[in-house]
Order: sequence, then structure tokens, then C-alpha cells
Amino acid sequence: MKIKLNNSLKSYTTIFFVGILVGCICRLLDYFPAEGLWGFSSIQTLLGFWIITNTVVVLMSSSNICAGVSSFLYMFGMTLSFYGLQAILGMFIPLFSGGFRKRLFIMFTIASIPCAIAAFILYFWNKDNRFNSVLYGLPVGALLAETIGTIIWFTQNHPEKYLFQIIMDLIGAIIFGVLFWKRAKSKTIYTFSIGITALIFYFTQYHHSL
Repeated sequence: MKIKLNNSLKSYTTIFFVGILVGCICRLLDYFPAEGLWGFSSIQTLLGFWIITNTVVVLMSSSNICAGVSSFLYMFGMTLSFYGLQAILGMFIPLFSGGFRKRLFIMFTIASIPCAIAAFILYFWNKDNRFNSVLYGLPVGALLAETIGTIIWFTQNHPEKYLFQIIMDLIGAIIFGVLFWKRAKSKTIYTFSIGITALIFYFTQYHHSL
């Protein structure tokens, strides 16, 4: 993937406004029924969306610092617009009533920090050593775990929903899986990392919620 993000004010401003745009889109998707088959209103509630978008940010970054700062600004911009737009729309549309949810805004802003740290670390997959195979396996394994967990939930609950998340996670896992397979220094370690990550994510994040 061609590098587009770098350690500059212009780059950081761009990714911040991308986050704002994505946050607005996610908030507007709340117009869709929460219990609909596709689950468009719940796209941002599962980890897959964050994993996919932040992985793209890391792939587009030019350094560890750039990846970490860009990830934080993207997440912060998204959080700011998500809750800010709700407060604005809530003055006119009952669906978005509730005002500015300060506590949630602060909570997700703080959550942006570990995401930035993760992005900083993931950028090390560009190093030409076997450790990059472990890092490449992390997002793929996490996406596979959510895909499996969501499919099980989808087949066991009525009315069904989250179909879009299943498709999104599966496509993300396939695209990243193939891309990182080509880049991984050790295919064996890469495959093992995917399996271990998938097991850990599934049993810690999804198994008990089914």
C-alpha cells in the first residue's frame, strides 16, 4: 500500500478530519433500525470496524510515531464528531436526544490512547525479522475471532442482525490475511500467530457473550 501519512501537520490534520467524517457517518447510520438484519446502526459497536480502520492507518503510515499519532487523531476525531453530532442533531431529531454524552466521550477518548500504542507497535511489522510475522497475525486473528463469534450469535438469536459486520470482518480478514501472508518473514509463525490470536480473542471477547 502506498504510504500517504507522514510526520507533518498536513498529514495529521488530514487524518483527524477523516476521523471526523467517519464519526459523522457512523452517527448518521443510527437512522437504521437497531434490530435490522444488516445491523448498519451497530457497525462501530464491534471491534472489527476499529481493527480494520486502524490497520489501514498503520499500513499508510511512514513511521512508528506517525502510526501512533495518526491512529489517536483518527480515533479522537471520530469520537468528537460522533458525540458532537448527536448533541447537535438531538436538538431537532428525537432519535438523537440525550445531549452531549460527556462521560462516553471521555471514555472513548481515553480508549484512543491504547489504540495509538497498538498502532505504534504494529508498525514494527515493517522490520525484516521473524517478529513481523507475529504482528501481522494479530489483526487477522482478531477479525477471524469476531467473524466466528458473530456468526454463532447470528445463527442462535432472533431476530438476526450483524450480517454486515460478518461480511465486513470476513472480507477484512481475507484481504489482510493474503496481504500479510506475502509480507510475513515466516509463514509458519504467521499462521500460528493468527490461530493463537483468534483463540484468545474469541474466548476473552465473544465466547461468554454467546
